[in-house]
Amino acid sequence: MRLALRVLVSGLFLLGLQLIARPAHAYVWMIRHGFAECGGCHVDPMGGETLTGMGRVAGESLLAQHWVEPLPSDRAKFAFGVTEPDDVRLGGSFRVLSVSDLKSDKTAVFPMQADAYGAAFLGRFSLGLSLGLSRASKDYEHASLARVLGDVEGEGVLLVSRNHWLAYSPTQSLMLRVGRLNLPFGLRIPEHTAWVRSETLTDRESDQLDGAAVAFTRGPFRGELLLAVGNLQAWKPAFQQRGYSAFAEVVVLRRLALGASSMVLRAPRELEVDQGPVSRQAHGVTVRYSPWTPIVLLGEANVLKSTGAGWGYVGMATVDVEPLRGLHLSLAREWLDRGEPDVGGPVSGRGRSRDGTWWTLDWFFAPHLEARVDFVQRAQRGNVIQAQLHLFL
Repeated sequence: MRLALRVLVSGLFLLGLQLIARPAHAYVWMIRHGFAECGGCHVDPMGGETLTGMGRVAGESLLAQHWVEPLPSDRAKFAFGVTEPDDVRLGGSFRVLSVSDLKSDKTAVFPMQADAYGAAFLGRFSLGLSLGLSRASKDYEHASLARVLGDVEGEGVLLVSRNHWLAYSPTQSLMLRVGRLNLPFGLRIPEHTAWVRSETLTDRESDQLDGAAVAFTRGPFRGELLLAVGNLQAWKPAFQQRGYSAFAEVVVLRRLALGASSMVLRAPRELEVDQGPVSRQAHGVTVRYSPWTPIVLLGEANVLKSTGAGWGYVGMATVDVEPLRGLHLSLAREWLDRGEPDVGGPVSGRGRSRDGTWWTLDWFFAPHLEARVDFVQRAQRGNVIQAQLHLFL
């Protein structure tokens, strides 16, 4: 029976079932296996969060280090062996993070993420939902952006929902969704503090917006357009960002994909200084290329424009090497210029470029388990070592 299942899975791969498999987050470097579509492994057609059954099989077979044969095994199932109902998919992501500032010699250890998520299906309709716990912080606002219940001012424990949506799929290639959604823009990477994500406000920690989206996936093409009405879980209507965010990608060769992104958002009032209408926009390109299976090259370059400043830019180039199955060594360079401010001269990050470097060791040492260490160097800031242990269900 196990042999028959392995033959079946291999056959599906050879027939061209394109997958990106990363429990909890879509890993863009999975293009090394010739798989460039997200919808085969993830309920979200753009990747991330809840996995399909095939996503679990691919996650164990292609992502985690192999210790026991044969594969796939029941360990790939939810919670290391629970069989999900036919019309339900479940998942979860639990991270503990340690951050050490080498300049101040201070270290902080805290739970970075504690989320459960899932999806249910009824015919052509589907429903996605995530719920989690996070502590509010006045210095770090992201948890409060996804708040459902809890005291933000008192820095208490919050109940958060990073995304929730209702979808209708008239065809296998098309999905229409409404709800709180990840913004389709750029490379969907898990490094939410990377400048390409934090400066465009398109990370998947808590920068989602409410609205309506249409996603299309067929052959070498995939893309999504989101029409946003704001973040309905935070603040007053006057501060809501409205506009669009869009991403499209085409697979040019088996292991080469080129993409383009565009986003324009506008709010009647600015949240922090409240000096009238504010707008921001970003437009850019992406590339994913694997010249040889152990090596993946990733790139993203965007131009930026926000109220009160001229045109700027943000970009990242990454090389990811997988010498052994499940073990990743990567080097990323990033650049940022937010644009010269309308008042005053250029400063670092405003009219003057900044750069940074990420040195990363990432080890998927078993199904559902990941250990990662990042050494982050950024100009005008102290060097930081980040270490995390990740359990994903």
